[in-house]
Amino acid sequence: MKRCQLIAALVALALFVTSSVVAQEDTPVFGKVTTNKKTALKAAPNAHAAAATTVDANTDLRWVMGDRKGKYVRVMIPKGPSGWVLEADVNKVAEADLASIAFQASAQPCVSPETLNACTTTKPTGCSPADSAHGLVNQLKRTVPPQGTPTTLTFDTFSQLQSATVELVDQGIEIPPAERDKIKSIETAEGTVGEGSRVRLVAFLSEGTPHANRGESVNCNLKSEANNDIHVSVTETKNGSEFEGIVVEMIPQDRPPNWTSSKVGTLRGKVLLIEGGLFYDNLHFTNGDASNPMQGQPKRFSLWEIHPVTSVKVCKKKTVSQCDPDRASDWKAF
Repeated sequence: MKRCQLIAALVALALFVTSSVVAQEDTPVFGKVTTNKKTALKAAPNAHAAAATTVDANTDLRWVMGDRKGKYVRVMIPKGPSGWVLEADVNKVAEADLASIAFQASAQPCVSPETLNACTTTKPTGCSPADSAHGLVNQLKRTVPPQGTPTTLTFDTFSQLQSATVELVDQGIEIPPAERDKIKSIETAEGTVGEGSRVRLVAFLSEGTPHANRGESVNCNLKSEANNDIHVSVTETKNGSEFEGIVVEMIPQDRPPNWTSSKVGTLRGKVLLIEGGLFYDNLHFTNGDASNPMQGQPKRFSLWEIHPVTSVKVCKKKTVSQCDPDRASDWKAF
């Protein structure tokens, strides 16, 4: 019996590792632990790491992805910070079901004929029901923001948005449709913005490689680059770490022919001005700790994205200081 359980666990792990390579839509899964004493929530899984806060005894915590490292487990306080607590200081209530992630990558197309046009015209919420939380997420991913003057954001803005949003609606969970209204208007240093706002950002490609997602619910689980979003990691500095960046997504609907992952890759090292709709990718976790990466989650410090991207411009000059977002003559269209 134990041998069969071990084989099943290894198969699930292998599927999980494989699926996390090809899918950007791995929905996080939680186990559950309860503290058995007052304990410190650490920023990293070691005794010398700074404590983000202390957690009282008998507190229920989410056990993130079933992660453990050394003597610590990765946990999250609902609508609060995530971090690490000593495994000895918690009682495990429920294990994370990693096998449920493993099979997401094998989901079959939910539209017939299996074409992008059919998906776009007959499935406005992709493979999810129209009145569901995930259905609204899919709809928002395809929604082009209203025309108007975009708000120019900075990478610090994305950090501010992330902190505020976790307190309002959390991360790594489905958000009921009515709750999403809470993130439509958030005060930042750059002004009031929120989900659906037209924004722009000066950025570089990170060291990561632009690539098409493969078989997401929003695009009816269709395969091939032509039918899927192109996932692009951008950072504040040239060739920066993905962990220090955010994600922008080019959706397949009405995408310009030259917007391919390979051609986007040719923009490496150039100053870019990226414009589009602001979107909160709540079905993931932030994954900004390069020393303790989270498997199956895009590398980024904020779950806020520019999604969909509506415009990409390339600065005619070489440095950010020479490129003014408000000076049209500095830029050329990609």
